[in-house]
Amino acid sequence: METLDLCRQTYNFLLQELNEQKVIDKSQIQGIIPDLKICESKFNRLYSKTMQYECYRLFSNLRALSKSKEKHHKVGRLRFKGKNWFKTFTYNQSGFKFIETGKRFQTLKLSKIGEIRIRAHRNIKGKIKQITVKKEHSGKWFAIITTQELNKTENRLNLNKAVGIDLGLINIIHDSDNKIIQNPRHLNKHEQKLKYLQRLLSSKKRGSKNREKARIKLAKHHEKITNIRNDFLHQISNYYIKNYDVIAIEDLQIKNMVKNKYLAKSISDASWNKLRQFLTYKAENAGKLLITVNPQGTTQRCSNCKNKVKKKLTNRIHDCDNCGLIISRDYNSALEIKDIALKSIGQELSEFKPVEMPLTAELRIRSTSQALMKQETQKRLTTDAQV
Repeated sequence: METLDLCRQTYNFLLQELNEQKVIDKSQIQGIIPDLKICESKFNRLYSKTMQYECYRLFSNLRALSKSKEKHHKVGRLRFKGKNWFKTFTYNQSGFKFIETGKRFQTLKLSKIGEIRIRAHRNIKGKIKQITVKKEHSGKWFAIITTQELNKTENRLNLNKAVGIDLGLINIIHDSDNKIIQNPRHLNKHEQKLKYLQRLLSSKKRGSKNREKARIKLAKHHEKITNIRNDFLHQISNYYIKNYDVIAIEDLQIKNMVKNKYLAKSISDASWNKLRQFLTYKAENAGKLLITVNPQGTTQRCSNCKNKVKKKLTNRIHDCDNCGLIISRDYNSALEIKDIALKSIGQELSEFKPVEMPLTAELRIRSTSQALMKQETQKRLTTDAQV
């Protein structure tokens, strides 16, 4: 905790110096760090590379702010970090040692801190380049180890089997092989307990020990939901990486989509962006190909004849008047996503071509009911015209 707070103070001090500069000079800001250790003896308890990393973090935040401003977003200034706002500190290049004991717990040795018992969930491969220590809101501590793999062999792409993935809220995935994965709605299942714990926290006096206990209970429940969601997304991503060589997914603009106040919570709970992140790094490691497709028009175009079939959000069935294809709306979109991805990489394999699959019983009933409604509407119009 002391190291974390000293890193926070270092960041705030460097930010203050940055605000006083008329012309931004990174080397001058970084040159203040040795003087800071001389003037304030408490900073001697902080490893020098860790302090230098706070300078890197400061200018990294400044670059991110500038990029947001270039995109015409409304931005302010960098803020000073208050107590308990800092969650991580980093040992970069040196000052650490990972000792494998061959037992349940390993040892992580950090300069100016000492030896810490940790439990590694996997074996460390390659040369360790950086270690970031993170404190969660629940009070748990984690070490994030960045390594450089030595003698890495490049995985050659062997494109034999492809799949297109349509993302949704009712079914989180409907792919081009007509596989449907329902949205488990993790937040809805735990929402009642979250509300109860939030009310419990609000009723406690600020600064009291009881409030801190209530805060930790709430944080642990949030952490539990996050872990369940991540486990679910890992299972999905592992399935597609193991069974397909080319994976096509929609390039959704989620930041714009969550502006819809009616769907924002459901979209955030679905975690489409995190699923895409999991697929990205797993595909790279496994030598598979992940392609992002512009989703515009994939729902309206027929995957068989490319005819435009207009449909509202409530219309869940694709019924093409041109070629007679009647399938699920999401299934049609997945087939179209797959087709666009394959054309982008120049693949024309026969096994990649979209194949019409039979309707399920539910969709058959819906399509029949929609056809009957069309006939009734036409009869009414004819009767009114005769009258």
